[in-house]
Amino acid sequence: MKIKIFSIFFVGIFTIFSIIKNSFGSDLPVKNPKNYGYLQQEYHTIRNVISIEQLHLSIKDGNSTGLKLDLSNITLLLDGTQIDPAYIYGNVYIGPYPFEANEIEYTYKRFRTNSRIFKGKGTVPVQNLLETGNNSEDWTDKGQIAIRLELMLQTEGIDPDLGIYDTFIRFIKKDNRYIKQTSLIEGPLVNMVRSDDPSNIIIAFKTSNAVVGQVVVEKDTVFSDKTPSIKHEIVISDLKPSTKYYYHVEIEDFKSKTYTFTTAPKPGQGSVIIAFAADSKRLPGNVQSDFMGVNYDTLERMSNLAYRLGADVFVFGGDLITGYTTNVTDYRTQIHAWKQTMAGFWHHKAVYAGFGNHETLLNVYNKNGEVIRLDKWPYATESAEAVFSDELVHPLNGPEVSDSRRPPYKENVYSFQYGPVKFIIFNNNYWASGKEEDWLTAKKFGGAPEGYIMQDQLNWIKKELEAGEKNSSVKYIILSAQEAIFPNGGHVKDSTWFSGNNTAKAYTYDEDSGTLLPESMGMLEVRNELVKTISKYKKVAAVLGGDEHSYHKTLITGEVPIGNPSIDPKDDNGLICTDPDKCSPLADIKHPKWYIVSGGAGASYYSEEPTPWNQFWKSNPDKCPDKTGKTGCYYYTSQENISIFKADANKISLTVYNPYGEIIDQIPDL
Repeated sequence: MKIKIFSIFFVGIFTIFSIIKNSFGSDLPVKNPKNYGYLQQEYHTIRNVISIEQLHLSIKDGNSTGLKLDLSNITLLLDGTQIDPAYIYGNVYIGPYPFEANEIEYTYKRFRTNSRIFKGKGTVPVQNLLETGNNSEDWTDKGQIAIRLELMLQTEGIDPDLGIYDTFIRFIKKDNRYIKQTSLIEGPLVNMVRSDDPSNIIIAFKTSNAVVGQVVVEKDTVFSDKTPSIKHEIVISDLKPSTKYYYHVEIEDFKSKTYTFTTAPKPGQGSVIIAFAADSKRLPGNVQSDFMGVNYDTLERMSNLAYRLGADVFVFGGDLITGYTTNVTDYRTQIHAWKQTMAGFWHHKAVYAGFGNHETLLNVYNKNGEVIRLDKWPYATESAEAVFSDELVHPLNGPEVSDSRRPPYKENVYSFQYGPVKFIIFNNNYWASGKEEDWLTAKKFGGAPEGYIMQDQLNWIKKELEAGEKNSSVKYIILSAQEAIFPNGGHVKDSTWFSGNNTAKAYTYDEDSGTLLPESMGMLEVRNELVKTISKYKKVAAVLGGDEHSYHKTLITGEVPIGNPSIDPKDDNGLICTDPDKCSPLADIKHPKWYIVSGGAGASYYSEEPTPWNQFWKSNPDKCPDKTGKTGCYYYTSQENISIFKADANKISLTVYNPYGEIIDQIPDL
């Protein structure tokens, strides 16, 4: 009995100690601002104040005209506002989805009819879609619709906008009334199509309720969930390389439209086409450009263009969403909107996404007007990295963190091979503190400034490059990260340059000493280490980025001034290269490399700014080698853009398009 009492006492003391430790943040790799007089702002820049789950709960069985919409369950918004749902009003828009499902290959939404929301209630008028003149799908008693809700809140002052939300609903008509059924609300999306393992892919989708989902391949091969779930990631196995398959999804008695996927070629084989773009966050203007945190209008057009140009895979370089939110549900809703927008491509072909600064999920603090932004914790479940990785399906071959207290790298840092091309996706927005050019937050509380790469990730990149160089099936290597390695307009004050400031670096809280310990290398030293490493490998064709909402290319050779903080003089602010005549190249660059930004997938445009590297090429066009295309070794445009790479055993080329299919630039042989 004494032993039992002692054990209970010990466990209790340990639990209390753990709670106190967590409260003071001593188990974190950053200082907790709460312990220094800062107040946490739980609700900060939340874009979607109602969740998709709340809206689905509001749609119920109806009557002979349609389903019932009753928003009375929404009394607390995600931004913490208490409301009376009887004051919600707005509009419902619906249309069959996929539209003309039996005729089209590339799915899209098309709304046909609408109704009003008054005092928090309304009707989803599905009967209208079954009437003569509206029944494009030849429905008799059931179907699936896209539904858009535009919601406002009546107040004494200016009525606040509660948001615009799209989702999908399945219905059946029984006994002259419409009944809501379990719905396919996301996907199906084709993932993990890669030459590393061409015999397996993953089909991912989400449902409105927990059910057992099935993927049926070639009409008779069934792959299924083991248990009921809302989130489905089903492995499709025993596939042949470079083979086209037909598939559909089944949930309960519902059978989706039939889609196709084509498996990857064997390593090193095939002639492949890969699309790349970045920066699709919202653009204010209308519902299509400000769609739940995403510029639907431009991104949907870009994904369709990639499909029409024959892209096998779409690599997206980050800033999928507007982000910078403190709310996990809002963050997930924005990524959900991004996946909706990409779905026409993604139903058939794989998408791989990189992690951008706008993918940030935050803890925000304020003290006398000083705002502190830190990566959200607990890191294992609520950090930007963890939630991003949970929402997307990527390879698990990223590095292990050297400090287990930090956020995970898995599925936000990874590599894969497609045919002769190896992609290395790294994350230079990892564990971000502050915002853009603000690096002092990291120095004061810990974390990393935007653009910084921790040593454990840098070591992983080096190993991946070395492995790619030695692998005879890899003909070309492409690296991608969101922050531009050589910015040229819009983010010269941050990215990996910080206007020539090498003092920006990451800091880690040391529990034993109670101090913040800096990383050994500053921002420019890390950048130069990366650039020198990349230049050693002949197979590297390009380093891709985003962040700047433009297209630009820069060839970096041993003559191009990029700044060397160990030898270049500093001005009064500690910056190098403010005098362009005293800005050094890296003389030990072995092979010239292209640094390309293709950040024009919908975010507001940036114009060009002078940098040491772009001024060099403008002043020395004669030093540009042959075979660099008509625009030479440097080019900048503010147009929206998408990059298309074509690779085979002989060469890899680049053609850049605007959303209307006009060619912006070409590099015939990277």
